[in-house]
Amino acid sequence: MRQNRYRGQRLDNGEWVYGFLYMLPLPSGVSYMILTTDNIHEDNSLKPKYHLAFTLWVDLFPVKTETVGQLSGLQDKSGEEIYEGDIIECASEQYVCEFIEGGFEFRSMRDDKLILKAVVHISQVIGNVRSEERRVG
Repeated sequence: MRQNRYRGQRLDNGEWVYGFLYMLPLPSGVSYMILTTDNIHEDNSLKPKYHLAFTLWVDLFPVKTETVGQLSGLQDKSGEEIYEGDIIECASEQYVCEFIEGGFEFRSMRDDKLILKAVVHISQVIGNVRSEERRVG
């Protein structure tokens, strides 16, 4: 079963964080990533701040709402998870992962054509359209 997980860039330092999404009602429009103990690194670099239940520790991070993307459930050729908004490169063509009408699609950045999900596993994530970040090779 596919996990319903999200990713977004922190407001304070631009670092990507992963977890559940919580959005405050308008007019604040602030989004938060809620990290559970599953997301805390072994070196305790993300220390929990709030104890919500007997065994659940979480940390809340305000994130840039425009960078938030949902996990597609797919991976690229190196096993990296693909999130909504990610740019993948396949056969010298770049595609954007989008959530449209209840499903994920990969559309060409050049001519808006779709790519088959079956070939995503031979592609590579190279960046994200919702972020300034771009990766090379």
